[in-house]
Amino acid sequence: MEFFRLKNNPGAVNVNDIPVLEYDAFTEQTIAMLRKKEHHVADYFTVLTGGKIRFFILIAGDDTHTVYIYSHVQEKDLKSLASLTAHHYPMHIFEREIFEEKGILFTGHPWLKPLRYPSERADKNAAISTYPFYSIESEELHEVGVGPVHAGVIESGHFRFICHGENVLHLEIQLGYQHRGILRLFTENRNMLHRALLSESIAGDTAVGHSLAFSQAAEALGSFIPPSKLQAERIIALEMERIAVHIGDTAALCGDVGYQLGQAACEALRTIVINTTQDWCGNRFGKGLVRPGGTNFPLSVEMAGNIREKLNDVIRRYRNVTDLVYNNSGILSRF
Repeated sequence: MEFFRLKNNPGAVNVNDIPVLEYDAFTEQTIAMLRKKEHHVADYFTVLTGGKIRFFILIAGDDTHTVYIYSHVQEKDLKSLASLTAHHYPMHIFEREIFEEKGILFTGHPWLKPLRYPSERADKNAAISTYPFYSIESEELHEVGVGPVHAGVIESGHFRFICHGENVLHLEIQLGYQHRGILRLFTENRNMLHRALLSESIAGDTAVGHSLAFSQAAEALGSFIPPSKLQAERIIALEMERIAVHIGDTAALCGDVGYQLGQAACEALRTIVINTTQDWCGNRFGKGLVRPGGTNFPLSVEMAGNIREKLNDVIRRYRNVTDLVYNNSGILSRF
């Protein structure tokens, strides 16, 4: 097999060191690698270079903590490629994105529908307002539409359920109602602070996660190794964000099945977590906390103690809520 091994993630890679395979060999190698349960696709994307399209795939090996990288090159006027989704279903969303951006048909793909409707999409006639949602003709079924106006802090999205009573037979998710061209903005402005602000604005509930990913990428390209104290602070911030999102999702699940006690209790607990983040950096979602090369809000001993105290209390109270949820047969049946 031919690939580049990235053992330090994040890390910088010289593109000239990444092998280029013919598509048949690329397909065969990808299928073989993804048969292992320890392997999963981290990314599959294209770059226009020298009048050709270069496809890069990154496969993460959980057993070796290694990212395997290789590529294939095609002519710019390429019309179609054999789909990999039939062999490994998680490839479907990457191929859909490439189809939308470059207009390349992936033959054998089970549902090659547009993904986000960006302004630079290949087919300008594909409009989100005229998208043909999947439907089933029946007098016994009904459709429920949710969104795209959304009360949360995630992106706008429309969710259409086909239901038979309380049983959901089909769900179709359609995104793209609020495409802001983040990738283009990243390439147009080379100011590091501007890019950091962009990264933490991609999704409201993942400000720390996205700004950390950007900071680590920038630091790897600059051969900067963050000190251990900074690494520890970033882990704490990322974990607090994960905890807040997890509790918030539990609140939403309780609300979806009409369990208002669980919803109200979890919303209150999530507020404690994000308010503690605000005590640390001045923003409930952790904006401004993570920056390439350092931080504007170093964690003090006093703040660390405050975080530990608040999280211990949240954990104890959250367990009380989940005990009620998991011992309620009515809630579990609705789940």
